[in-house]
Amino acid sequence: MVALIVILAVLASVIVDIIFFIWWFKRLRLEAVEDIRRDVGEERVYNVEDCNFFGRQSVGYKQWRGNGVLALTDKGVHFRMLLPRKSLFIPLGSTREISHPRSFLGKSKARDLLRVDYVNEAGEDDACAWLVPSLQWWSEAVAALQAGGTPPEAPLKSCI
Repeated sequence: MVALIVILAVLASVIVDIIFFIWWFKRLRLEAVEDIRRDVGEERVYNVEDCNFFGRQSVGYKQWRGNGVLALTDKGVHFRMLLPRKSLFIPLGSTREISHPRSFLGKSKARDLLRVDYVNEAGEDDACAWLVPSLQWWSEAVAALQAGGTPPEAPLKSCI
């Protein structure tokens, strides 16, 4: 009987922990979306997606990677990382190339990544990479905006 009570208590504790972490992750994501919404102001937002950040080339191999929110607007690519709370903005005019490598900074998920090569604030070449659900859309959309056109319809419903 005592063993059953201990098992039930442990199971209940695990369930409560899972519910808490799901709630916490959703709260972090909502805060990231609100931060992007505040930053973009009146800019037109074409797409917002959850993503996995693989790092910034200029920072090097030892850096945090993790989940975040990636948005494309008229002015460029906005990124907010959930934990640690970081942000990054890549203006459309500073973007040099979009590519789809399988790895970035020695890290891989065995899927193609969205790599954006650009000129950073210091005027140096830099790059970032993300794992995104609609990889092809991002490439086409950035190319269309750089050419002065309108990007294709976003494949996923935007949250902004």
